[in-house]
Amino acid sequence: MLALAKLAAFEGDEARAEALLQRAAGGTPTDEADAQLVRAALHMQRGEIEAAGAIYLKLSEDPARAEALYGVGFMLAEAGHNELARKALAKAVELEPEMGIYHFQLARVLFALSELKEAFDHLEKSLRLNPGHVPTYLVFAVALQAGGELDAAEDILRQGLKVFPDEPSMLQQLSNVLAGKNDIAGAVQVAEKLAKAQPNHPSAIANLARFRMAQGKAVEALALCHALASQGQATVQSRTVEAMIFEAMDPPNLEGAIAAWRDAMELDPSAWGPANNLGNLLLRIPDVPDAVKLAREALEEAHRRDPERPEPRINLALACVKLGDTARAKELVQELLGAGPTLDPGLREQAQKLLQHLG
Repeated sequence: MLALAKLAAFEGDEARAEALLQRAAGGTPTDEADAQLVRAALHMQRGEIEAAGAIYLKLSEDPARAEALYGVGFMLAEAGHNELARKALAKAVELEPEMGIYHFQLARVLFALSELKEAFDHLEKSLRLNPGHVPTYLVFAVALQAGGELDAAEDILRQGLKVFPDEPSMLQQLSNVLAGKNDIAGAVQVAEKLAKAQPNHPSAIANLARFRMAQGKAVEALALCHALASQGQATVQSRTVEAMIFEAMDPPNLEGAIAAWRDAMELDPSAWGPANNLGNLLLRIPDVPDAVKLAREALEEAHRRDPERPEPRINLALACVKLGDTARAKELVQELLGAGPTLDPGLREQAQKLLQHLG
């Protein structure tokens, strides 16, 4: 009965899982602990983190249960307490080393702690133990791509696509990896396959539009973007494609580009890119009424959305200089240079020159 309840919970059938748990009540202490784990999983699915945490913490005590330790580690990681999460997940792996999902979550925490070698080791174990776990392929590929290992990232994704030939997330990531290798033809081929697999999915169509633009097929790219917009399915990416095409026209369609960047900003209130790009565009077209003032507003918003991102900060400093606010510009540049060696050399040079200019 408990096995059926676990299966129902895994499948998202909460009502059936609860009913099965009630029927299984009154079992042994081990059965009751298993039932509590199912209840914790149901709480997690509903976003009731505190209720789930109380169960996991209780069950992770003596005698320690791997599944409960995994739950504690997962919650700690979600809360950003990675060192504590690492300890809980490492103990779960120690107790049940054949559970691939434990290795996967431990790898994610290790990446957050910059323990890259150990993280990759656990990802490899996760794939060996559970070759059908799509998130492992994705995290593996993203980590490899971030480290500049594009060929290895491609290999991992193609390995996963042998198991799941039309898996959308892996196709999307593979198109990104191939684009990073400047294999635009290969990226387009994958993007077309993704669009064929998901003809009504906005992200798949927007991704294809992106690569049509990269091919120089602006008319086709805009047609795809406009089709999404006409159905109320525009995405940040599709609006970004529109804006970039409008900017590149001869002469540029400034009104269209500005509108597209603003739409992209509204579609994702957390994305800094569209606001930064809108600010940059306005800085380049001073003949638009109040262009620099509007640019500063957009760049302030980009900086607010991601205060640690260097690009909006340096661009905002430039806008402040144009508006005569040298104090604010100097403050922004000094903060940027305080980032130390992690700052991109090109941005560092630009910031140093601006600071010298400000005196």
